[in-house]
Amino acid sequence: MTGEKIQKRKGIVHINHEYCKRCGICVNFCPVKNLEIQQQKLMELNRCIACKMCQRYCPDIAIEIEEVDEKTVGTGKSSHRNGG
Repeated sequence: MTGEKIQKRKGIVHINHEYCKRCGICVNFCPVKNLEIQQQKLMELNRCIACKMCQRYCPDIAIEIEEVDEKTVGTGKSSHRNGG
């Protein structure tokens, strides 16, 4: 059975913690609240929709968004066909 809990995630947030000053601008701009500052560290919550607002507004260039194909997320397979 394929899992019904396939993530709707469309992007992966790569955070350069050496550059991040935890200003919170990215947290405020994220429309799906995917980013949080916890214990003085910026954390991703795996809800990225790849809008790239955080990447665009980060003054420290500490965030990079990797867009992912939703078909490959969760299943690990790009397509599957049954021959017949």
